[in-house]
Amino acid sequence: MPIQTPTFKDIQTNPPLGDRGLINIYLPEGEGIFPYILGIHGGGWEAGDRNSYSHFWPRIKPTGIAFVLCSYRVFREAHYPAAYHDIVHLFKWLKRNGWNYRLDSNHCILLGGSAGGHLAMLSGLRATKEEDDICKIKGIVDYCGIMDLVKQYAHDQIRGNTMTSDFMGGTPLEKADAYKEASPINHIYLHAPKLWIAHGTVDNIVPVEQSKKMVSLLRSAGHSPVFMEAKDRKHTMTTDDSLPFDKVEFLFEREMLEFLTSCFY
Repeated sequence: MPIQTPTFKDIQTNPPLGDRGLINIYLPEGEGIFPYILGIHGGGWEAGDRNSYSHFWPRIKPTGIAFVLCSYRVFREAHYPAAYHDIVHLFKWLKRNGWNYRLDSNHCILLGGSAGGHLAMLSGLRATKEEDDICKIKGIVDYCGIMDLVKQYAHDQIRGNTMTSDFMGGTPLEKADAYKEASPINHIYLHAPKLWIAHGTVDNIVPVEQSKKMVSLLRSAGHSPVFMEAKDRKHTMTTDDSLPFDKVEFLFEREMLEFLTSCFY
């Protein structure tokens, strides 16, 4: 997989995490301070790092928006809530230090898919409601993210997988409060950021019903999320999973990029 060259590479934001505390920053052409997307990688809370979404930078660069890629502790290193705390710590670091890297701390959008979509939605909803001194999150882009961890645990059981229980460090019976706390569906509030959600209709890893339920709850709470269903597409955030990485395109790319720019301009 080709790795795009970042403008600022391996910036340490959380020394106790070592490599997981490093971020890469990609700046578009031009001068001044840039709004930015914070990309939160997927990988079943088990794999991936700050390089995982680097191949998307050519898709984002023409918008004039910067791209920040981070890592977080995966479940082999620490169970929930470690990953959530790592993202919140980064929000606070970006608030304090983003200007030094030409990032506008008042204009951030979160982007993630699958486990990254879960963390984008969880942190974007919960942290903006509960935390002080974080970067200003203007919107969230979520591809096929997990919205209800109890429902996801049940689906994992059907497909013979332990992804959710590995992330949580136990089952819903053993950690009922933690499962509730870790589920984005339980953190909807009135002044949440703008939301854009896409999901394949035949996703066999994270059922599309996860996103449909989230969208329904958001609308009931007075929000107007954008919801894009990709007919006959499985678990993905790209148009064609067979394309080489230098040719890859986001699923619903035009609509997603329009949403990004609408949050900033």
